[in-house]
Amino acid sequence: SLAADVELHCFAHPGFGAGAGPRREALVQVALQVAFYRAHGSLCATCEPLSLRRVLPGCTDLLRPPGPPCLALARGLDDPDAQPEALLALLREAVEAQESRTQEVLSGQGAERHLQGLRQAALAAGEPLPEIFLDPAYAQVTHFRLCTLQV
Repeated sequence: SLAADVELHCFAHPGFGAGAGPRREALVQVALQVAFYRAHGSLCATCEPLSLRRVLPGCTDLLRPPGPPCLALARGLDDPDAQPEALLALLREAVEAQESRTQEVLSGQGAERHLQGLRQAALAAGEPLPEIFLDPAYAQVTHFRLCTLQV
């Protein structure tokens, strides 16, 4: 019965992908951030697992969306006086930041895998965990309320 209630509309837009503009994935990720903000009044800890097959076959890392540009876009969309050109600029900034972070993670430069390496090295050496892992803020930012996989 749930599947019967699903309504799906597919379309193609020539302004995306392969040198034609922003990648669809980046735009969808930014849209998810804006939608969450509009539904809950704040952004949340979010991750998108990405394959590192180009640099570490069989491994993944987590991509976190660019919070400040997504927040600026969400707030701009809620501003009744916002001009379309300004909103388009905010959208471009958020999508470009998402694309930049994606490339950073795909090249093996994401923070999550490095943090987990630090944690595992401390455990393997019998050392106490570095303080960052004990901080309540770390627990909060790693409690993912939204996880998107291969959008």
